[in-house]
Amino acid sequence: MAEIICSVSSLKHVTLHRAALHSDFYAVLAKEGNKSKVKTVWLRNVRCPTTASSHYLADALCSMPNLTDLQLWGKEFKEEFYSTLNAKASTLQVHTVRLDDVRCPTTASSHYLANALCSMPNLTDLQLWGKEFKEEFYSTLNAKASTLQVCMCVCTLYPCHDEFRYTCSSGDEFKEL
Repeated sequence: MAEIICSVSSLKHVTLHRAALHSDFYAVLAKEGNKSKVKTVWLRNVRCPTTASSHYLADALCSMPNLTDLQLWGKEFKEEFYSTLNAKASTLQVHTVRLDDVRCPTTASSHYLANALCSMPNLTDLQLWGKEFKEEFYSTLNAKASTLQVCMCVCTLYPCHDEFRYTCSSGDEFKEL
C-alpha cells in the first residue's frame, strides 16, 4: 500500500483511519515519500507498532514534496514521531495543520510538537481541537510565536464547547479575538 501512495500520480488525498499497519509499511513510505503527489494526509488514530515506525512516519510526511494539508487525530503518536517531526519540520511544505485530540505522551513531546509547528516555513493555518494539549505545548508555542507565519489559529476546547479564535502574525504573541 505504501508503494501505491507514493507512485500513483493521480492520488491527492490519503486518509488512514484506525490503521495498525506493519512497520514495513512505514519504512517503505519513508523511503518512497519523496515521489508522492499526495497533497492531503489525514491520520486518524493511527498506531505505529514500534518507535522506528513512528520515526519513519514523520520522515515520510516531511519528505512528501506536495503535502500542503496535514491532519492528525488521536492519542497514538509516540515521542519518536514528535522528535523526528521537530528535526525535519523545516522541510515540510504544509500550509494547513489540524491537530485534533492529539496527546503528547511526554513533556518533551509537547516541546517537540510546538517547535515543529514553529519551524514549518509555509504554515499559515493552524487548528487545535480538543483538550489534550498541555501547558508545556502552549507555553512553547507562545514563546516561539515570532517564528510563526500563521495567519489564523483556531483553538476549540471540547469540555465546555467554547471556541476561541486567535490571530497571530510574525512577531506577535497569540491574541484572543
